[in-house]
Amino acid sequence: MDDLDKLLFSVQRSVRYHHRRTLFFDRFHKTSTFLSALSGTATLVSVLAKAGPGWTLTFAAAVAVFSVSDLVVETARLARVHNDLSKKFFELEKEIVNSENSNPETVSTFKIKRLDIEINEPPPLKVLDSICHNELLRALGYDKSELLEIKWYQRLFSQFVDIREYKIHSKIVGP
Repeated sequence: MDDLDKLLFSVQRSVRYHHRRTLFFDRFHKTSTFLSALSGTATLVSVLAKAGPGWTLTFAAAVAVFSVSDLVVETARLARVHNDLSKKFFELEKEIVNSENSNPETVSTFKIKRLDIEINEPPPLKVLDSICHNELLRALGYDKSELLEIKWYQRLFSQFVDIREYKIHSKIVGP
């Protein structure tokens, strides 16, 4: 695998990574908004129906938790950030694929463009990046023996936090 192929693989993995982050933050925002609206409505109904202070307090707390978590995490803004990064990496991928040659100057130019995009990139989640790595290997037809070993609990929390990312390793060296 030459330098241009390695760069292309890296860019394709970044496209997948940021696309996954965009979907996650969009879904988180929509779910939070839905649950806040639902809980707010339930609070109003329970107050109006005099359902009892326990129910009113529960629904009011739910509104607060969902609204604050969405506000603090800034899911709508982060979804847009990752969407923009995904588009930029995809544009770079198109340039690399359309490239006529893979001489050192061309590769260097593309690496500089990648670095220009990465300047605005939030710190990546290593486990999620490894999941995208495996997804791309599968899409390109690589053998299963080349996939990184990722535990179920790492996958479960991959959009939130890296858990034991230092334990992720390949059985054999891949791209």
